[in-house]
Amino acid sequence: MDVFQLRNFRDFLLVYNQISETCFKRCADTFLTRDITSNEDLCIKNCAEKHIHANHKIMELYMEIQPVLVQKRIEETNNIQAAIVANSEDKQKVETTMS
Repeated sequence: MDVFQLRNFRDFLLVYNQISETCFKRCADTFLTRDITSNEDLCIKNCAEKHIHANHKIMELYMEIQPVLVQKRIEETNNIQAAIVANSEDKQKVETTMS
């Protein structure tokens, strides 16, 4: 597995564990038996579906916004590089003039 795949897998496990913990805390309320009650089962299904749906929406928005953010960073980097080049050229002109 490369670094990118490991990071994605780690992120997946993190989200999975967060959803599991949240839904367990919200839905598990009968600890007298090992069995899950029908109310708990329904609550867990609804809770998991809600979180998965929200996660998909967030990913959709991220995929829409990411190219814009990347383009903005590229433009900022290009502007900084242009300023550095201009500053360097100005210094060379000053040094040439003083010589």
